[in-house]
Amino acid sequence: MKRLSLFCAVMMSMFFAGTADAAATTVTGYVCSAMYTRQNNVGYGQGYVTVQVHNGPGCTGGVVGTYQYLGTGAANTGYQYSEAERLQLFDTARTAATQGTRVNLFIESVGGAIYQTTYSAN
Repeated sequence: MKRLSLFCAVMMSMFFAGTADAAATTVTGYVCSAMYTRQNNVGYGQGYVTVQVHNGPGCTGGVVGTYQYLGTGAANTGYQYSEAERLQLFDTARTAATQGTRVNLFIESVGGAIYQTTYSAN
């Protein structure tokens, strides 16, 4: 009987624990490029924005990473932005890329999904 109780306790803890979310992290750099894609992608959703970040302005200093503003229906973990939000985020990121603006992105460390963006003066 004790074995059955122990087994049930372990199974219940596994059932209610769910999958562990990866820790979010902050990356800092300069927007090198921004791309808006309307096409559906299983991981990124129905339309998404991709932002590439470099260590220095003007695409210098090496790549920090490439991150996404997810669209609706995305399988990746992260906030899913509406089309109007994605278009505004794309426009702001495009402007930051052409002006060499510094950016801080709060991202999902595994999927690269962007939760929060802060642009700042150099």
